[in-house]
Amino acid sequence: MANGKMRRALEKGEMVVAPGAYNIPTARLAQDLGFEYLYVAGSQTGIVLGWTEPLLTTTHMVEMGRTVVRACREELPVILDANAGFGEPVHVMDAVEQLELAGVTAIHIEDQFFPKRVSYHRGLEHVVPIDVYQQRLEYAVKARRSKDFLIIGRNDGLRAAPDPWLPKGGSREEAVRRAHAAVEVGVDVVMVIGVREREDFKYFRQHIRDIPLLALSGSGGLSVQDFKDLGHQIVIYPGVAIQTILAAVHDFYRQVLDSDRVPAITADPRETMALGHRLTHLAEKQSVEKATVGAS
Repeated sequence: MANGKMRRALEKGEMVVAPGAYNIPTARLAQDLGFEYLYVAGSQTGIVLGWTEPLLTTTHMVEMGRTVVRACREELPVILDANAGFGEPVHVMDAVEQLELAGVTAIHIEDQFFPKRVSYHRGLEHVVPIDVYQQRLEYAVKARRSKDFLIIGRNDGLRAAPDPWLPKGGSREEAVRRAHAAVEVGVDVVMVIGVREREDFKYFRQHIRDIPLLALSGSGGLSVQDFKDLGHQIVIYPGVAIQTILAAVHDFYRQVLDSDRVPAITADPRETMALGHRLTHLAEKQSVEKATVGAS
């Protein structure tokens, strides 16, 4: 059953801040530091599995969602990237059912083609006609069992590539049209992709009313307070963790290759090991062992 904390927070007007997690250590690190929500991105999952996001299936995302949910012992609501719903309405409904059963709290479904095109990595977001997008979301809403399982309507209407049904490509107006289409079928949150400037955030808050808006972090160096002031109630940090880890490990391996020896690590290994033990709940296991077999 979906964690109801996120719905209650949104109803109270509270901010939801969700860093990206893509495995047990990153999920537990975020929880250990005090974050109250987590986000699972398709892009992160694609990198972790050694594929690219457009090749991901419902099963891949369900398994990743379940991993992150269980990593934090079902205590933190998890927002998950559900791609374009993984197909036609019947596939969308199946994805919703599986992800809700996995314990995920919220998913976002977008208006890109399915199967997703690899070209979107170059900023060429080809979107489906608006009625196709709306139908996806309509059946996603129909498929959920609990109102605590939130459906987020993501749209790429701002920077969409030209297509026969959108000859001039994306625009602010098209993004608003698609947001309104999503609201009409009962989504809980709207997510407009490609927003970078403060004026754009203001524009979308002014033209998409009475529903929480989700912002992608890293936009113009805005803080959580900035997003709050601009009327966006959810902030996600999709790729920060994996980008940081990839950069750090790449640099470390490069130093090993270049110097033929292991470079000094700035972190105290004792502290790092202690952190690892905390993330694996070692103290709890030692307590059980002491109580059951008398180990000191």
